[in-house]
Amino acid sequence: MAFARLDHAAAKQVDFAKAWEAYADTHPWNVNLVDIDGQMFELVVSVSLPAPPALALAFSDWLSSLRAALDNGLYAWAAEISGCDPPPDADKLQFPIARTPSEYRRQSKRLRSLPDDVVERLEIAQPYQSPFGIESNLLYWLHELARVDRHRTLHVGLGRVAEHHVRIGYPEGVLIAFDESVDPYDFIDPQLAIARFTMSSPVEAALIRFNPGIGIDPEIREWEKFRLDGEKTSLFDRMFYMQVFMRNHIENMAHAAGVIPNGGFRTFDPDEPADL
Repeated sequence: MAFARLDHAAAKQVDFAKAWEAYADTHPWNVNLVDIDGQMFELVVSVSLPAPPALALAFSDWLSSLRAALDNGLYAWAAEISGCDPPPDADKLQFPIARTPSEYRRQSKRLRSLPDDVVERLEIAQPYQSPFGIESNLLYWLHELARVDRHRTLHVGLGRVAEHHVRIGYPEGVLIAFDESVDPYDFIDPQLAIARFTMSSPVEAALIRFNPGIGIDPEIREWEKFRLDGEKTSLFDRMFYMQVFMRNHIENMAHAAGVIPNGGFRTFDPDEPADL
């Protein structure tokens, strides 16, 4: 059933992608030229139509399916160890995700019915064990995103500028200088300056032509800080990596329990030693 949850999460990622595509097809962003002082101008992208609830709900279902898959996997592992279903202290079992060793010690009190070696293996997987910090660990992000979704509010889908190439047409004899401090690769919430430039002499805005070549991808504000090998990744890539990472955890639990998943192992060679 834990693997069925993973498959359900993959289906919800497809739903999310379809909801984003339908939203993008409505062309919900506008690009306008803003006259700052007659010589300085900005190109500003603004949102004319907010993302639909269907986008946030698909992401919410995706998160909850992944989180539940980990809990289901731990429950099944405990049942296999104990030889009974439900296993001892079944109502206390929850896959622990801790940001610090002390937090793990608190959570591990719910795992007293499990053998010490299982509790130790679970600790090896904790986000605080990551050599590049907890924000480099996808378990940490699953915990944080699911916690916000469950206890606060749905994650609102935002547009993020992913590609950027602006062309400007202006009167002859005028020089133009772009402000290189402007970073266009950010959220459009509710608007974003993607270019700022200054003319060598005053120019009427009506004489300026522009062609904003931009690509806009979906983004979740709370997840934007994740980096893979120090680099930003697209939201769709992060969702894919998250699913692979969680499957690896559940496959390791199955391997430790002596169980072969339907379809076999996909994230490691079971003939080699596997750590959770």
